[in-house]
Amino acid sequence: MSELTASFPICDLHCDTALLWLAGRTLEDTSLHVSLPALKQGNVGLQVFAVYVPATVPRDERFSFAACAIDRFKEEIERHRDDIVLCCSSREVDSARRQGRIAALLAVENGDAIENDLGKLEDLAGMGVRLMTLVHARSNDWVISSNDKHPAFAGLSALGVDVVQTMNELGVIIDVSHAHDRTVDRVLELSDKPVVASHSGAHSLCSHPRNLKDDHIRGIAASGGVVGVIFQPPFLDCSYRDLVEKRAKKIMAEFDRSTEQAGGDGIKLVRAWLEFTEGYKRAMGSDRIPLERLFQHIDHIVSLVGEDSVAFGSDFDGIPDTPRGVPDAGGFVAIREGLSRRGYSPQSLMKICWSNFMRVFESVSTRREG
Repeated sequence: MSELTASFPICDLHCDTALLWLAGRTLEDTSLHVSLPALKQGNVGLQVFAVYVPATVPRDERFSFAACAIDRFKEEIERHRDDIVLCCSSREVDSARRQGRIAALLAVENGDAIENDLGKLEDLAGMGVRLMTLVHARSNDWVISSNDKHPAFAGLSALGVDVVQTMNELGVIIDVSHAHDRTVDRVLELSDKPVVASHSGAHSLCSHPRNLKDDHIRGIAASGGVVGVIFQPPFLDCSYRDLVEKRAKKIMAEFDRSTEQAGGDGIKLVRAWLEFTEGYKRAMGSDRIPLERLFQHIDHIVSLVGEDSVAFGSDFDGIPDTPRGVPDAGGFVAIREGLSRRGYSPQSLMKICWSNFMRVFESVSTRREG
C-alpha cells in the first residue's frame, strides 16, 4: 500500500462508546474499541459517536437520558480537546483536520429520545446532534423497526412524516439503520436531503433483518446518501450467525433480562453490556469471521451502486466481537490495506474512507450553516 493510501483519514459513521462513558469509562480506556490511541493508530479523522437510548428507559425519561449522556460526551471530549473536538458543520471538520485533531460528530441512536415531541428534536439539534437513527430494536409510536413482524402502520405515522421533514429543515442527517423496509421506503420518498444507513450490511449476502435489500441500497444511493458497512459478524456472515444462535442464545436472553431490569440506569445498562460481551466471547471461543466478509459487503455495494455510496459504520463498542484482524479502531489500517490489495485505487479508497460521508454531511448541514 502506498504512503498516500496509508495517510487517508477514516470516517466511521457509528460507535456506541459514549454510552460506556456514563459508567466511568474514558477515551483513554484501551480496553474499548474506540480510544484515543486506537483512533490515532487507525488514522480516524472523523468519528460519529452515537448516544444510544435503550427502549428499556421509561418513556418520559428518554429525552433526559439522552441529554445526560450528551453532557457526559461533551465533558469527555473537552477533557481531550488537544486531540479531539466536537464538530457541528463540515467547515468545523475541515478546521479540525488542519489543526491535527480528530473530528467528533454527535448522533442519537433511537428516535425514542424525542418523546414524540418535535420541540425536543429541535433541542437535540441545538445540543449539537447532527445525525439521528430513527429507531432501534422496537417500534415506537411513529416509526417501525426492522424487528417488527407485525407493523401497526406503514413505516411512518403522521408524526414520523413530520420528524423526517423537521430533520431536513434542521440539518440533521436521517439514519435508517434498524428501520423496517416500509420505513426505509417512506423515508426515501419524503426526504429532500441525502439519507444514510450508518451501520448496516447487504441483505443479499446475509439475510438478516438489519441488513438492507438491494432496492434500498439503490434508493439511498439515489438520494445522494451512503451505506456505512457494519462490522458486526452475524450481519456479515449468516453461517456465523447460526453458530451464535447455537452457542450464545442463553447469554443473549440473559442480556435482554438484565437490560430490562436496568431500565434507565446507565451504570447498570453498561454493566449488563460488559458482562454480556465477556460471556459472548467465552461462548464463541476462537471462532471469528475473516475480514474478507466485510470486504465482500463493500464489494457488493460498489458493484450495485458504485463507489460513491459506501462508507464504514463499525458499530464499535456496540458489538461484542469484530472480524479477525480488527480488534479496535486501530484495525482500520488492516482494512485500508486489504481494500488496496483487492484493487481499489487510491481515488476509490479516498471516497470510501472519507469523502463520501463528507459530501453527505456538507449537503445536509448546508441549510443550517446557511
